[in-house]
Order: sequence, then structure tokens, then C-alpha cells
Amino acid sequence: MTAWSQGYIAESPYTFSYQAGLAPTQLQAVCALMGVKWQIRPDLVMVDIGCGRGLTVNTLAAANPGWTVVGLDYNPSHIAEAASIAERCRIPNAVFVEADLSTMTDEEIDRLPPIDVATLHGVWTWVGDPVREGIMRLLSRRLKPGGLVYAGYNALPGFGSDAALQRLFRHAAALHQGGTNAKVEAATDLARRLLETTPAYLPRTPLLDAMVKDDDRLNPSYLAHELLTEHWRPVFFEDIAKAFGAAKLDFVGSVTLSENIPDTLFTPAQRAIYETTPPGAMRELLKDLCVPRPFRRDVFVRGMVRTDADAALDDIVLAATMEPGQEPPKVKVNVGEAEMGEAMWTPMAAALRQGPCRLGDLRGLAPGKPPNPGELIMMLTGAGHAQPVQRPSGPTEQTAALNRLLAKEYVAEGRGGSQLCMASPVAGSGIACTWLELAVAVQPESEGREMPDTVALARRILGPLNEEAAEEASGVIQRMLIERRPVWRRFGIIGD
Repeated sequence: MTAWSQGYIAESPYTFSYQAGLAPTQLQAVCALMGVKWQIRPDLVMVDIGCGRGLTVNTLAAANPGWTVVGLDYNPSHIAEAASIAERCRIPNAVFVEADLSTMTDEEIDRLPPIDVATLHGVWTWVGDPVREGIMRLLSRRLKPGGLVYAGYNALPGFGSDAALQRLFRHAAALHQGGTNAKVEAATDLARRLLETTPAYLPRTPLLDAMVKDDDRLNPSYLAHELLTEHWRPVFFEDIAKAFGAAKLDFVGSVTLSENIPDTLFTPAQRAIYETTPPGAMRELLKDLCVPRPFRRDVFVRGMVRTDADAALDDIVLAATMEPGQEPPKVKVNVGEAEMGEAMWTPMAAALRQGPCRLGDLRGLAPGKPPNPGELIMMLTGAGHAQPVQRPSGPTEQTAALNRLLAKEYVAEGRGGSQLCMASPVAGSGIACTWLELAVAVQPESEGREMPDTVALARRILGPLNEEAAEEASGVIQRMLIERRPVWRRFGIIGD
């Protein structure tokens, strides 16, 4: 651990991943679902506290040239990398600041512009009290009335099952004299060997399972930042809500839309108990007791103004993120699987095939009684069939440059498990993608209407291939272009 890190893992960079839940279009959907009035401003100011290597900040800034998107991080190597990407892609509205919130003065905080959206992904439960106090000073001083806060955090009781694993991991890593990745490997090996002995109090949680499986293991950098920090402290919802109350913040709802719909969370018996409790901390505790979610993604607002939820949802514009001819949306929820019927999906798919649609217009296409707008947007977005969009646009200089750079320099991150994206000026956010989709989308031939020489594309992207491998890769790329090229064009990632 570096001398200046104060218990934070600084010598190993964090994973390079896009966090879709931070996008203001997603936050707006949460507010609409929960009947809270909030609109995206054309000159929106957003601050990502603990921005890491800056992929989310750079993506949102590139996709929204009228916004100011600021990334704060304690690690200078994160800030240097993120700022370099912004400079090379000519994204002037992405601003990166190295900041220690535990020592940041009020005068320094006040140099930040008034904030419409502040985001914290993972930070709150990784840092000590001085940093938490700095976060609250920043929110109290700079968040506008009506501003939103996104908080993603390790939550209790869900993450409590991994408390023993985290303590074991820290002790095992401390015994190893190598670098961070070597420490992670040593700690993982010890956990694997101990698990084979069936210890009484090391439960086989999803995290532990993912750590010890032989293939497709978790990224060592993720494990280092998640489990080796000295200030690892999962919290109950009630505790973070109380802390945020100091900045006059009220809870809105979960970024995961299905988690705001009780029918998707509870059995009938559980629902009956839930309905006997008042809205607030008790209901959220019941959710956390019944829903396996070690990580919560919550939205708070400073100054809640109510609005009609159905009307707000009806005004959201959605575009198809997959070719609408495919099977109806299905979403796995806590009590099973929610599925849209063929009769309802067919006219909606036809409309989405023509272009972006208001949710209210899609509801009007359903035979019989229009579906509930909250359940419909949950189905369409949760299944990955559609995503909120902001404006019609073709590729911009900034989005095209960022997508090319990501494809050129960060494919290895994607192959290692990081969530990559394509910056979309239509969505005003990122479109989640695989490393191969990104690599194919930025090729000049992908902009055309004809099918290019996909064998040549495969060899250009993947390097030398024998004939059999080249033909196999060519087939994958052909199918990808057939299925994804219309989506890339729809979202302004490639031109007409």
C-alpha cells in the first residue's frame, strides 16, 4: 500500500467500466416512476465523486456537449488517465480533479459549479469518516435545490454474508509480500482451500463462488478495491438515508426499476406484511430482507416536488436497443420472471422498428386496456429491449473519437470482464457493449449498407487466424452486423 493512500488501494488501478445507472436519463426514469418531478437540463452539471478511470464521465460528456461533467478522485493515476482520454478525444466539457475530500476546504469545494446531479458508485462504503464528512460538505454546499444524488453502496444485510470473507481476505493478503495482484491471488487461493474444508462460518456466497471458480474469475483489481480497503463498511439503507438527511436529501427510489414495484419483489405473504408498514426505512428494510441484493443503487433528491407518475412516464422517449422482431421482453425478478405477451409486444415492436417512441404512445398500441406505464418501462428497459433517448443525432466528433479510442486501447479491459460501452449522442449516455461489438462498430465498413468482407474484418480485429478460425469469426461478425448495425445507426454511433 502506498504511503499516501490512507487505507485506500492506490497502487492498483480500478476496473475500467461504464456504469449505466449513473446516466441522468436513467435517473429521470426513476423519478418519473416514483412521481418525483425532475427534468434533464440542457446545461446540466454533474459531478461523479470517486470517478475512477473516468469512462462514465467521458462517455456522458462526449454524448452531451452542453453539459459540464466533473470527475473527482483521490488517485492521481486515475485522474491522469481520465484527463488524457478527454484531451485526446477533444471532450472539453469533461473535467477531472484530483481531490482528497477529507481535507478539501470549503473554499475549494465552492470552486465547483452548482451541481444538478452528484453520483457516488461504491465510494461511501469504502472510505473512512473524514471522507464521508467531506462528501456531505460538498453535497450541502454545491448540490442545487431539486438536485439528485445517486448512491451505489454495499448494503446490509445482503453484503453482511461476506463480512467474514472480507476479513479473511485482508489478513491473507497482508501475509503476502508481493504487489496488489499477487496479494489478491494469494488471498483467493487461501479462501479456495479453506472453502474445500467446509468451514462453519464461511458461507458460499455468490461473491465467493465467483472468486474461486476455475474459469472466468473476477478481475483482481476489482477484488483489491472491493475487499482490501481498510474502511470496508457496508451499511443499512436507514443509516445512509440518515447521513444524507444532513444535506436535506430525501429518498426517491432504486435505479433498478423493478425494485420499486412490490409485485416483482414479494411473495403474497411477504407483500401482506409489507403493506402493513408505512413508507420509509421500514419498507426498505423489508425489501433488503427479502431481496438478495448486496449492492443497492439508490436515488435521492434535495427538495422533493411531486408530479403525476403516469404522465411523467408517458413522456419518456425510448429507442430499441435490439432489433424489435426478436422475442417479447422477459425480465427476471425476485419472485420469478415477468414476461410480456406476444399480442402486446407485436404492435410495440413494429413501432419501435420505425424509430424512437414515447412510452405513452407505446401504451396506446396495446390491445385492450393499456398496460401500467411503470411496469411497461421496467419490462422494456430491464429486458434490454429499449433505452431512454434524448435527441435525434448522428455521430459527433467527440463520440466517434471516444469510441475509436476505446476500441483501440481498451479491448483488453473488455476481454477481462470490464463493461465497455459506445458513446451515443442520441441516448445522451452509453450503450453497453462487448469488446468485439465495439471493435466492429468503429470499422469504416460498418457504416455502409452492404455486408463487408467479414473475413478481412476478423483478421484486422483479431490478428492472424487460420482458415477455420477466420471463417468462424467471420460468421460471428456477419450475424453481429445484421443484428446490431441498425441499433448502432439508431443511436447515432454510426452514420447513415
